[in-house]
Amino acid sequence: MRHLPRPSGILVLVLIGALAPAVLAGELEDFTQRITEELRSIDEEAAAAFEQANAARDREDLAEAERLYGEVRSRQPQFFHATRRLCNVLARQGRRAESLSLCREALGAAATTENRVGLLEALTTLEEGKQLTSPERAEALRLAGYLEKTEGIDPKLLPVLCQTSIAVQDLDMLRRCVRRLERETPDDLSTHYFAWVLGMSEGDFATVERALERARAAGLPEDVYQSMLAQVQEARPITPKLLRIGAWIGAVWLVGLLALFVVGSLLSSAALRAARQPPVRSGEPIGLAGGLRRAYRAVLWWSCVYYYLSIPIVLAVVVLAGGGAIYGFLSIGRVPIKLVLIAAIIVLVTLWAVLKSFFIRARDEDPGDRLDTGGHPRMRAVLDEVAGQIGTRPVDNVYITPGTDLAVMERGGILRQLRGASERCLILGVGVLEGMKLGPFKAILAHEYGHFSNRDTAGGGFALVVRRSLLTMGHSLAAGGAATWYNPAWWFVNGFYRIFLRISQGASRLQEVLADRWAAFAYGAQAFERGLRHVIERAIRFDTHSGSALEEVVEGGKPLANLYTYEPVKRSDEASITGAVAEALRREPSPYDSHPSPAMRFELVHALDAPGEGNMADAEEDAWSLFRDRDALERWMTDRVRENIAAAHGVNIPREATP
Repeated sequence: MRHLPRPSGILVLVLIGALAPAVLAGELEDFTQRITEELRSIDEEAAAAFEQANAARDREDLAEAERLYGEVRSRQPQFFHATRRLCNVLARQGRRAESLSLCREALGAAATTENRVGLLEALTTLEEGKQLTSPERAEALRLAGYLEKTEGIDPKLLPVLCQTSIAVQDLDMLRRCVRRLERETPDDLSTHYFAWVLGMSEGDFATVERALERARAAGLPEDVYQSMLAQVQEARPITPKLLRIGAWIGAVWLVGLLALFVVGSLLSSAALRAARQPPVRSGEPIGLAGGLRRAYRAVLWWSCVYYYLSIPIVLAVVVLAGGGAIYGFLSIGRVPIKLVLIAAIIVLVTLWAVLKSFFIRARDEDPGDRLDTGGHPRMRAVLDEVAGQIGTRPVDNVYITPGTDLAVMERGGILRQLRGASERCLILGVGVLEGMKLGPFKAILAHEYGHFSNRDTAGGGFALVVRRSLLTMGHSLAAGGAATWYNPAWWFVNGFYRIFLRISQGASRLQEVLADRWAAFAYGAQAFERGLRHVIERAIRFDTHSGSALEEVVEGGKPLANLYTYEPVKRSDEASITGAVAEALRREPSPYDSHPSPAMRFELVHALDAPGEGNMADAEEDAWSLFRDRDALERWMTDRVRENIAAAHGVNIPREATP
């Protein structure tokens, strides 16, 4: 049972001092008049003394009231009403033992409701820190039980019943008493007071506040009101306040997320309009496209900031949810060990995943094997030629990979990038060169150099850090078994990553369209389309070929010296490859794709009506002609493939057949 307030704050003594003593004593004006007339018919002088005693008691002249009630008792000992009222006066003076004796005497003389109420009041009027003895508690419960069962009892006598429930610490009795008061005397001060006591004991602060204000309106003295209000503020748990604050923060946070989503969608739509806008005769980001780039940069930067602002909120929700679940199990008296362990593990794994995501750092590794362009002068010449055509600094290094990669990047810190001293890199997959002509190759290089010219590869470190942090957090949650629907951190990772990706990839799609313009103006829309079609087709063909070849050599224990010239026994299905290429060319991108659809890119570059201004005299030469030793490069990359398979799967593929 919850603890009911004891007589040290919201006490019976406060009731007596503040809530009309006559009411608490069970004395009603008509009742007093009736018993006075009864006494007058017997003894006129005793009746006059009784009236004077009542008046002295009401004006708090307790000593005079004691003297006069004693005089009435001396003249008319059988008039038990004077005995009961003298009991009340002595109780209010703190003379509890004498008071109890007189009230028991009155009840012995006549077992009336008023005498029972009087004895109850005397029993439950306790000094601060005092409690009922066991016999007194039993006596109080017996008297209170009689009053509860008595039908037709005057409602003005019920406050003593509520007072008794406090003294005996019986919450159920108090609850029944308050409900009865609210039904029979809804506007009385005592009703609101005891409703306040009940609310305090049950922790129902909505009821507490309502009852306290009603009591004040009903005449509760201001000093008592302030005292009770202070107790409410002291007793009110901090949790509801924090929940209200947390609810506001959560609402604002969710609105912010929604705003980011809406802005990202609007920018994506605007980017499509900008892509179709007639440009100047270059790929420079000016006009609507330039404004959109700046808007994307600002929104992307704010998204990164928003991510870090969100982390404390997510952690607070996870800890509160996990702790609340555990506390709930404990409060119901049953502790399901498995569920408690799951909640604790989810919280700990989430905390670790978040901390780990903050401290993860990408290693600055070479994106491939560095190619010595000094040994391939024609390649170096083409790289410089295309850079001059675009009007930007050429790449510093070329890194070759086994696949069909074709991209550029800048390495070095932000300060180096701002100074123009960063390392510009071209990542070139050996697998993409098969069948590529030099004209389309130059156009694709011009597209990549367009990214340099538009500063797409400079900066962006903040966004990359956030994206890496999100991915690390998601992987850590999944690895720790915390990637579940009941983990708020998992909701956040999924939701925020989609919003962040929508914004960042929308910016990337706009960058691709602008870089395409550079390629078209430099070497013509036709050459760019041929180059992009080739890159898409080679990616599909090489994946199919390498998959079949590697499966065959691993299963058959065969050697692999050159992956690119190896002919698998099982030929690839040409119809399937052709269909896959056609599907890739016409595929519509999702909001999370970094590139527009190839079909849209072809449409946009042809709309530029750009024949190209660069040197295309060698357009039909094979791109492999830029390298001195094709076979050596292919074998070099095949070695890398074998090394990667051995490291990842523990399978060693020999280069040559074993004698």
